[in-house]
Amino acid sequence: MSSREELLKKIVDLLKTLPQERLKHYASFKDVQIKRFSSSEMSSVSENDLKLQYISLRDLVNDKYKNYYTLDDKLLRPKGNPEYYNRIMADIRGEKKETIFSAFRTVVFGK
Repeated sequence: MSSREELLKKIVDLLKTLPQERLKHYASFKDVQIKRFSSSEMSSVSENDLKLQYISLRDLVNDKYKNYYTLDDKLLRPKGNPEYYNRIMADIRGEKKETIFSAFRTVVFGK
């Protein structure tokens, strides 16, 4: 097995470790990239480019930049609207549904 094939296998294995996306999109990043790296189109990509893509994907999977640039409480809970990010994350997770009246109140009063 050549080093190109090994790199492609490593990249596909790393992509499979990515979690499922919480929000449903038209196309999933994980699925599209697995299909891309599994196809025969990758024969034209140089080995150096594959190494760089493997390194960047490894950093993405390991949350390198999330851990390097940690957010403090001052950014996550601003004084003007301290529940803003909590409300967005609850909406993404589907924990709490707003009624039309509570949504209107949120838009008008910002609470």
